[in-house]
Amino acid sequence: MILRRALERRYMPTSTTDNPWSIPSNGSLGALSAAGVPVTEDSAMQLTAVAACVRILSTTVAGLPMDAVRMQDVSGTQIRRTLEPPPLIVSDPFGGANNVAYPTRRQGFVQLMISLLLRGNAYALVVARDGFGRPIRLVVLHPDRVTPTSAADGSRVYKVNRTDVPAADMVHLIGMSVPESPIGMSVISYARQSIGLGLAAEEFGARFFGAGAHLSGVIEVPGDLDRPKARELKESFESGHSGLRNAHAVGVLTGGAAWKPISISPEDAQFLGTRSAQNLDVAMLFGIPPHMLGQVDRTTSWGTGIEQQSLGFLKYTLSHWTGTMEDAWSAMLPSPQQARFNADALLRTDTSGRYAVYTQARNAALLTIDEIRAKEDLPPLPDGAGADPFAPLNSAHTDTPAGDGGAATPKSAAESGQEL
Repeated sequence: MILRRALERRYMPTSTTDNPWSIPSNGSLGALSAAGVPVTEDSAMQLTAVAACVRILSTTVAGLPMDAVRMQDVSGTQIRRTLEPPPLIVSDPFGGANNVAYPTRRQGFVQLMISLLLRGNAYALVVARDGFGRPIRLVVLHPDRVTPTSAADGSRVYKVNRTDVPAADMVHLIGMSVPESPIGMSVISYARQSIGLGLAAEEFGARFFGAGAHLSGVIEVPGDLDRPKARELKESFESGHSGLRNAHAVGVLTGGAAWKPISISPEDAQFLGTRSAQNLDVAMLFGIPPHMLGQVDRTTSWGTGIEQQSLGFLKYTLSHWTGTMEDAWSAMLPSPQQARFNADALLRTDTSGRYAVYTQARNAALLTIDEIRAKEDLPPLPDGAGADPFAPLNSAHTDTPAGDGGAATPKSAAESGQEL
């Protein structure tokens, strides 16, 4: 506890408004795209497709249970055993399980994933260790507060608000990165033009309908109008026909005046097609199946059925992010312990499909009845009746006492030596 308080006093970051020397946020740099829209990690989240991809990935990874496992030698075979109870750094790394003042494990993982997805880097500071010096408590840091650099020997050196922090006290998760770079690549920066086009399309649509949709054009009047009369005609017409409430209203013109629309329709501008294409680009950028973003108007190559699509999503997208976090958490555990996400919940198929798989695994002695019941959140059978992996499904348990119902087929009179 004393060590934790000392670390908190020394390394806990302060607000950027209190520290004029802090690194400015990416959102304040005003990176304009070719579409004329500034694209930062903050503005990119205003694009529905980006926000949906970040939400899906962050909440999915954070929702997976994490276990601490250890490889054990059982009769010459390496078996992976789950540690119960798990170490504190795995079960409650951010302190929120028993204290509402701190983030829960799920909240902390969501924050780390959002930093990874938008900035390519995520940071957490070790603020407490156990008696053996192993980390037991972390604090998630905003990427703008951390400055990583490379030393001459290739190791990383960290500063939090321009204060040196030992590398052993920093958990640094990195997305894609180039060789010899101490930081990861921001996909938002590299895909600025594509995201900017999507933001511009959304802004165009909002302004198009907010300005009165099809009532955009010129009024032709025979003869000449002086400036005051022309302005009066314009303002009178706009007040009666512009705005969302007056969209598609009927206009009445007198005195030989004629209305000629000059704006193009959303179909002519391929507005809807542009938005659909940008959604696909963003889905491709984050590795999200299009059907998870509502793009169900085309066939998908992610497989057929929920199980196959979930397996493809896990294999080609989630496995990278879960592996990144597993590596970081395994480094904080004593060898040979490792941190592993349990992704079984993502692969759960329909009821009939699950039961068919259970039957095959049970007949092959790969799962016991109790293990199958545990996967369905059911308690084990009493007296260890479901713990025998070699008892066939269509027979009684090998430990069933003689005389119990269903224990064995009653012997015939001849077999029992009785007279007929």
